[in-house]
Amino acid sequence: MSINERKLDRSPAVAEAAARFLDAVGEWIDACIAQYAAAPPTDAPDQLTYAAAWEPYLRVRPRSEALAFLAKKRDAVHAHFTQTGQWRHGYWTMQDVSRGVEHFNVFLRALAQLAPDDPETRRQILDAAEHFGNWDADVPPWYDTRTKLFRSLRFGAAGAEELDEQWNVPDHLRGIRLCLLAHSLGGGDHYLAFARDYAGLWADVLLAEQELPVGLGVDGPLFALRDESEAFYLSGLGRAAHAETPVDRAENFLAAGGINAFLELWELTGDTRFLRACERLLDLLTPQLSDPDAGAVANLLRTYRRVTGSRRYDDAVRSALAFLAPSEIRTIGIQPDVMRLTRLTGVGKEADMPLWFENLHLRRHNPITLAVAAEITGDAALAAQTLDIGRVYFELARQSLADGCDDGGANTVAAVARGHRRENGAGVVTAALQPLMEAFGLVEPMPRR
Repeated sequence: MSINERKLDRSPAVAEAAARFLDAVGEWIDACIAQYAAAPPTDAPDQLTYAAAWEPYLRVRPRSEALAFLAKKRDAVHAHFTQTGQWRHGYWTMQDVSRGVEHFNVFLRALAQLAPDDPETRRQILDAAEHFGNWDADVPPWYDTRTKLFRSLRFGAAGAEELDEQWNVPDHLRGIRLCLLAHSLGGGDHYLAFARDYAGLWADVLLAEQELPVGLGVDGPLFALRDESEAFYLSGLGRAAHAETPVDRAENFLAAGGINAFLELWELTGDTRFLRACERLLDLLTPQLSDPDAGAVANLLRTYRRVTGSRRYDDAVRSALAFLAPSEIRTIGIQPDVMRLTRLTGVGKEADMPLWFENLHLRRHNPITLAVAAEITGDAALAAQTLDIGRVYFELARQSLADGCDDGGANTVAAVARGHRRENGAGVVTAALQPLMEAFGLVEPMPRR
């Protein structure tokens, strides 16, 4: 299969590199609005998550027509899923916990950042989040107050799809992130209390056990799933790893946003269990920085650093940078439409992710890891190089891949821009362009939701 290749043209300074990158993102936004403005909604659960990658651009260069487009699509999708019976009471009639929350946790979260005073975005988020703690009397309960566990991996307005025995996995923490989002929007302290109680079960196990769990059962942590349970898990959340290694088990927390939830709960409550649980997972994941697919790890280390003020992982990032030479990159290439039979083990892996090349060799650098290194070292030259590399990644994605409004696959422009499902929102736009503009004083840091 052929490789699409581009020469890496370099900018003289950070501001120029950021402006060129923003221009490229703006062109994509224009093209998407032109192509999809009149398109009707589809049945794809995550058809709007691609637009979450627009958030960094629209913060710097606000455009009313883009916000109007996003609001119109939000309401059209809501109406479509409601009228077709796929949604009831503001949420799926039945869906697995991973796909079920994605529209709310990704697209509506971004829209709430861009237009925090929009009451309809807030209403739709709260309408979904209220089900996680059994706060809607018209929907059968998803959460078992006796066992302190969710009843299933699949639930919705029709209730929970009962299993022979209750067991929860890190993907359930996706619902906790939605509850924390609802709390941040003024939904009430019960969202925070519920999030603290449920995530506290996971934090306690992470701190008490030498081995990382794959799940929680009614009698405590699970270190392996029964064959039929694992088959059910992988059939519903097919992008989850088999979790045979400590890194794969930690990666499940990363991909589910569990580490972000722990950090946010520590920030909101001061409960040190959450900080220590976060550090245990990051300690396991940090050695993966040498893997060019593991930019999501670097992004989490940046988040940890910004939230806590700790320099705990700075040396690990510097060590990873010592083995890299971004100044030697002359060309970047992409091999699209690569399909593997299964997702590879490790961080940042998807079965359908494209292959990236530098100077016609498999890549050694990840723009996100370089961005974190530039922020830690204060190296403006490295920041400019990183923004140029990220821009060429983005331009090659636009040249070679679909936008991502039909599915949430890894071989899409959206996945390159904001990360695929296993990368926890870390792409070249969201985790290189945006944070480098913040770190080098081009924009004010964005409030986090």
